[in-house]
Amino acid sequence: MVHNETVVNLPRYATAHHNGRRFRNIWGAHPDTEREKFDQRSGDVRHKVADVASWIWRKGVSSKAHGSPAEVVFLSAEELMAAEKPRAVWLGHAACLLQADGLNILTDPVFGDRVSPVKFAGPKRLCPRAIPTENLPRIDAIVLSHNHYDHAETETLKFLAARDNPPIFLPLRVAPLAKFLGFNKIHELDWWQQVEMSGYRVTCLPAKHFSGRTATDRNETLWASFMVDFKNANKKIYFAGDTAYSPHFSEIAEHFGTIDLTLMPIGAFLPRWFMREVHVSPDEAIKAYADLKAAQMLGIHWGTYDLADEDWDQPKREAIAAAEAQGMDLNRIKIIAVGESFLI
Repeated sequence: MVHNETVVNLPRYATAHHNGRRFRNIWGAHPDTEREKFDQRSGDVRHKVADVASWIWRKGVSSKAHGSPAEVVFLSAEELMAAEKPRAVWLGHAACLLQADGLNILTDPVFGDRVSPVKFAGPKRLCPRAIPTENLPRIDAIVLSHNHYDHAETETLKFLAARDNPPIFLPLRVAPLAKFLGFNKIHELDWWQQVEMSGYRVTCLPAKHFSGRTATDRNETLWASFMVDFKNANKKIYFAGDTAYSPHFSEIAEHFGTIDLTLMPIGAFLPRWFMREVHVSPDEAIKAYADLKAAQMLGIHWGTYDLADEDWDQPKREAIAAAEAQGMDLNRIKIIAVGESFLI
């Protein structure tokens, strides 16, 4: 069942991100993209098939270990009991456990050994899980940014649906996947729609990315970022999802004002000719954090799965260097071990 939601009145987004057939990005090409390769109607870059196929083949067949994966702090079930003060726990990749007001809200829960439609192929997990999935605390809600396998893992979602039956918040046309995985409290949202729940509010917001789980369903479902607002704690946490850099960060900051924490991807950014339209680079992540005017940033989406060409620890190094170059307070930028936590 898809639940009703309240629409935020920002009409400039009413139809612009759907071209009548598929969803699309609406901000134009990245500044470094060759304009003749960018298709305005679809919001996509038209790369040469041979170039993409060559990169995928090389990545899948001849990829070698490079750099250090994210470090891991192993957790017990007791350590993840509800925190006395609002906190965030990075569980690897884009999976973050947000704890406040006695609630446990989980973003993009992916804990599998591979992120792919099959168990014998696809990007491997680089580091151990901080805690077995079955030892996670009761999950009160799941926020799902889009349907890619490294953000929407079948086994993890099936387990959490069966064990906890939590509400799940996701973008347009992803509800059938959630229903198939066993969820029945489904909130399917367009950008700038929000749901008021007991103790918290979830708002679906723009992102610059793409979607698809097969070779034929590209952009048939929407992708999104989200704002999670814990009412009693008065904490706003922005989950950027998977995204390239675009003006949407500044627009979100203008609408929400104070943001206490942003969960910002920093990895899977090379090669830039391929990634720049869908993933921020570490320096763009820092720029987006500045645009959002958030109090703190957690660097996510790095060091957990081998998805791109950079060294596994390169996102961490480059994000810290970019923040230092901007004269930022590094205590406010958290690039931490899997299983590590901090107060919001």
